[in-house]
Amino acid sequence: MNLDTVTAVYAGSMRISYGVIIVTLAFAASCLMTFSLALSGKEKASVRVRQIVSLIMYAGFAGLLAAFFGRCIYWYSHFESYDGLSGALSGFEGCYHEAGIILGFFIASVMSSFFVGKGFAGKMMSASACGCMLFMTLVSLVSMFNDSDRGKAVITDPYYQRLPYSYITNVAGGGTEYRNAVFFWKFIVLAVVTLISFILFVLEKTALLTYVCYFSSMALLDSARYDASFLRSNGFVSLMQIVAGVFLLVTMIACLIRSVKKRGFHIFQVLLVLLFLAGIGMVGYMEYYVQRHGDLYVFCYLVMSCACLAMTVSVWALYASVKARRTEDDAEDGDESSDDSDDDSAEDEVSDDADEGTDDDTDEDTDGSDILDDSEDITAYVNEKK
Repeated sequence: MNLDTVTAVYAGSMRISYGVIIVTLAFAASCLMTFSLALSGKEKASVRVRQIVSLIMYAGFAGLLAAFFGRCIYWYSHFESYDGLSGALSGFEGCYHEAGIILGFFIASVMSSFFVGKGFAGKMMSASACGCMLFMTLVSLVSMFNDSDRGKAVITDPYYQRLPYSYITNVAGGGTEYRNAVFFWKFIVLAVVTLISFILFVLEKTALLTYVCYFSSMALLDSARYDASFLRSNGFVSLMQIVAGVFLLVTMIACLIRSVKKRGFHIFQVLLVLLFLAGIGMVGYMEYYVQRHGDLYVFCYLVMSCACLAMTVSVWALYASVKARRTEDDAEDGDESSDDSDDDSAEDEVSDDADEGTDDDTDEDTDGSDILDDSEDITAYVNEKK
């Protein structure tokens, strides 16, 4: 994300760029979405106060940590552009790496979820994931006002020299050319991810699947950029692709372990792992292939998109297996508690019937003793008359 754009507003000697305006509005919209989702529902006054305080903490830490980690990771890949790390952190405008921004939002959500309490941590994490995705979606449009986030392919056909296919780009020497509008495709894909995160908030209250969708899509989109960031020792696979691959691999392993513990070992787990490995292997191969066959961009990225989708489906399915087993366990616990309550009620009915029977016997005994008393009185009266 590059905030160095053309100037939008001049206020005396101060210059405000389009990048600063878009990022500010995007962060405000992100916080508004997070607040509205996290505060949905009726809660006690004490819980509501704790939620509001945690959200204020989240907004402050999210902005600071996202800017800090985003600039630090970008400085690592482009250290020659700055006079040390202190120089990179001295200004607001400039470039930020998306992985650092996501990391900052995630750490802020974890901190605020600890404060709000265990019962609302999942809701807080899911709401913050929705807000984070909205932020990443909106800031993609910053590239409309600079030359960042463009594709490697130059578009020469006049029909495709427009959005969503390409966008004008300045080149060295003062000329212009049209390159793939990667930023616009990123805007569309992340808008879909934001919608998915909102659905997940309503249904699951989970943030994990949102980040799975995000990193799967970024493994594809970051490959298409001509200005991607790389490790200092590696110029083949971009830094975002490495982060995405590590995240997806760790998530898959964690879901696999939990699935085996919950459901036991099944063949479907093996098939999902093989599907994931095939997907990540195909992404790596297509990254190698596209760099040597520039005329096959469409084919390479179509295959790579299918591979990313395969990774997403495999991780999602493993997570769903864990979730389904947890639901079954909760249902069994509910049935057992229902059976216990039925047994208790039956025992109560039996004891009540026994008590009623005892009362009836007591009443009958009482009535019989009364009759005997009456007969004795009558006998005594007859004897006196005789």
